[in-house]
Amino acid sequence: MKREVKVGLFIVCTAVIICLALLYLANEKGFFAGNYIFTLSSQSGDGFTEGMPVEFSGFTIGKVQKLELNDKGLVLIKIKIPQKHLKWIKIDSTFTLYRPLIGAARIIVTTDNLKSAALPEDKIPEVQIVNDINDSIEKVQPLLDKTTQIAENLEQVSSKIDVMAGKADMHVFGSEGTVPQVNKILKDVNGKLERLNPTIDNVNKISTEASEGLKDIGILRSNVDDTLNAVEDVAKGVDSIISTKKEPEIKLP
Repeated sequence: MKREVKVGLFIVCTAVIICLALLYLANEKGFFAGNYIFTLSSQSGDGFTEGMPVEFSGFTIGKVQKLELNDKGLVLIKIKIPQKHLKWIKIDSTFTLYRPLIGAARIIVTTDNLKSAALPEDKIPEVQIVNDINDSIEKVQPLLDKTTQIAENLEQVSSKIDVMAGKADMHVFGSEGTVPQVNKILKDVNGKLERLNPTIDNVNKISTEASEGLKDIGILRSNVDDTLNAVEDVAKGVDSIISTKKEPEIKLP
């Protein structure tokens, strides 16, 4: 067999294998399976988007194919469900639009009785709406109201404090307040002390002169003491003369 023939066969076999693999994957994904369209309704189209997943027990079983309005103004939501997932869609199934606070919105299918009859394609169930965002706002709103009330109360307290502070300033720093009165008293005391300074100077002068006078008195007292001692000696000499009846020489000071 020629080399060119072998290369050609290899290419053909490879292409066949790739095609078979693609067909297998497409079949597994339900590409060739039949799809069924069900119609749901809602008063508002808010939150719905084409391509939105339809889930059952946490698994995606379909998607929103189309959104449209009917003559009555209702929003019609067309969902496409592969044949292999039809067993989850029953006549008593409920459909809920779940809009979480975090994450993408989706339609949740809930079926309590899997033995119920299948949902007819001409029946149009209404979608219930669960909105975590609105629920969160409703739960937070009372807290916001309380916070606003607290802020208003704090503002009122602040205003009262400002008024009290103003009154305190008047009592303390006003023309008739404590600080001016104390300042007036201090000035009066200072004036009296200034007027007392000359008197204190005179007292100091008198004290100095008195101190010098006391020095003179001390000297005088010393002289008097010497005189008294001399007189006492003379007296003693006289007494001696009288007692001995002699005439000793008397030395006068």
